[in-house]
Formats: sequence, structure tokens, C-alpha cells
Amino acid sequence: MRRATCTTQGTLVGPSGGTGLETLQTRDVMQCGVWGIEKNEPVHKAIQLLLEKHVSGLPVTEQGRLVGVLSEKDVLRLLSEQEYLPGVVSDYMNETVVTFDIDDPFSDIYQCLVNSAYRRVPILHQGRLAGMITRADLIRVYRQRYCTATSRPATARSRENLLARDAMTHGLLTVRKETSLGEVMDILATQHVTGLPVVDDGMRLEGMITEKDVIRCIGDPESPRSTVQSHMTTDLVTFEPTARLADVCECLIGQNFRRVPIVSDGRLVGIVARADIIRAMSAVYKLSGTKLN
Repeated sequence: MRRATCTTQGTLVGPSGGTGLETLQTRDVMQCGVWGIEKNEPVHKAIQLLLEKHVSGLPVTEQGRLVGVLSEKDVLRLLSEQEYLPGVVSDYMNETVVTFDIDDPFSDIYQCLVNSAYRRVPILHQGRLAGMITRADLIRVYRQRYCTATSRPATARSRENLLARDAMTHGLLTVRKETSLGEVMDILATQHVTGLPVVDDGMRLEGMITEKDVIRCIGDPESPRSTVQSHMTTDLVTFEPTARLADVCECLIGQNFRRVPIVSDGRLVGIVARADIIRAMSAVYKLSGTKLN
């Protein structure tokens, strides 16, 4: 593999005026367990992974050692030139890859991703692929260190002060009672969600339609033409935005549902899922300096 160089310049400035990178370690930011593919695998398998896992590039390895990268841009370019791509991944991969070592300064990786066309860079440890850092990881780290820190003190007690609004997801997919079950099936199958709030024109919550509600109807050929109103759940557990996140957590631990709606004056303002709570609590642990086992 030919290791490319990445020309870097500029700094990440935090609220205090410093770079904000001095205390960050590469190993604390990188994603582990990244999707990759061996160089001798069929190229169609790599294309399938790109599509199924919603990633824009795959590290290519040979017995754990990085030997190249295959990106969706590479695949798109190749498919525009020919209808079928025979052979294996190594026939199409890019061998010139910008990489960093796990012990490299995180500031260098930041500057590379800011000032180059790369959206992600592989991280190596003793020559073997150890993880990946993406532009999204930069945003996540900045949000955790600054946006979250400015809204509440970074102390060990801040976990107890978390509210539902600190973890809830905004910008929700919703449906109406009149929506067909067929349309709900399309949304569940393509948008990677397991349930949809049912609201009226004023965003007042009227129910939930979940995967479980839908699969109960799969055996009925007429069900896609029926409406959400016939299948939705109306007996809902909801929380206010100012509810203690610990109470939401206790609810989701004790119940079989994975998420709860957050309402204010009867109107849907967000959703808190189990994953949202894990994310929020993990951020608090990192801010307080406590290591997660």
C-alpha cells in the first residue's frame, strides 16, 4: 500500500479560544469495529456492503493489514463506465490511502479532514487496521465537549440532572391516522425506524404505529390498503421535556417498548429511545472523566 500524505493547516477553536484539541487522544475518538472487506472478496460483495451498511467507503484489508480503500465514488465512477464489475475488490480498490497511527496527534487528523476531500481516514496500530475517524466523529466530539458542556456542568453529578429534552430526538418522521398501512410499511422498511408517532395537523399525539403492529397484519393481503387508525396503539406512555431522564430510563428498562414520545401541551416535540439515553449518559461520563468499562 502506498501511504499518501495529507497537507494540513488551520486549527479548531473552542469556546475558550484555544484549539480544543490538546487533551484529545486519537484512540478516544475513533470508531472501532468498522466495516471492511478483504481484498480477495468479490467486488459485488463490497458494493452490497456499501449499500446495506450506509457507509461511503470500505477499508480493504489483507489478513488484517490495510492495503487500500474502495469508496462509493470509485464504484459510481466504474459503474458509469461499464454495466458489470467482475473480479475481486483488489482489482478496483485505491491503493493510495491517507492513514494515521493510533498514537498520532488528533489535531493532525482534524486538520486533514477539514482541509482535504477525504470524509474519513483509517487509523492503524502496528500496521494493522484499528479503526476509523470521520468528519461526523469530529462533529460528535465537538458537540460533546462544547455544546453539551455549556448547557450543564461537566461533573460526576450531571448525570442525575439530565432531563428528557437533553436526550430526545427532534425532526421526527410522523404519520396521520388516514395514512395507509402500505405507506407505513415503506417508511419502516427504508428509513431504519421501528415505530412512527401518529399526529394530527397540529402535531398533537394520537397514537403510535410500530413494527409489531404492522407484522400482525402481514398475513392479510388487504392490510396494505387499510389505514393507520385501524392498527395504531393509543394507550401510550409519554413524558414531558422536563421529566428526569432517569425516570424515562427506568420506564424503558421495565417495559418492552424501545422508545417513548415526549410531549408538551399535548403536542409531540420529540422521542427518547434507549439508544438516546445510552448516548446522553456516555457523553456525561466522558465529560466527567469517568471511563466506561
